[in-house]
Amino acid sequence: MYIIPISSTITPLNILSQNEAAPKPDNSARPSFTDVFAEVVGDVQETQRVLDQNAADIVMGNIDDLHTVYNNITKAELSLSTLVAIRDAAQTGYRDIMQISL
Repeated sequence: MYIIPISSTITPLNILSQNEAAPKPDNSARPSFTDVFAEVVGDVQETQRVLDQNAADIVMGNIDDLHTVYNNITKAELSLSTLVAIRDAAQTGYRDIMQISL
């Protein structure tokens, strides 16, 4: 087995920084907070709608597999937890910004 010496493949950092400027991130591809929050709220509403339909199906006796209902309950819990975590992070960020003294 041939081993390539490590010194021949590594370029010193000072040479890299002189030759190439770091590319700037493209912010146009990043979603806004409003878009993310609206998507999460939509997910919560959709999972709640599915749970309501599952509850009606259970009462009517139309569901044979309860594991699907359990999976839908887990999805709803996860989407609601995500929504609450995003809301809490936004509130914390807002409080931090408001406490900055100018």
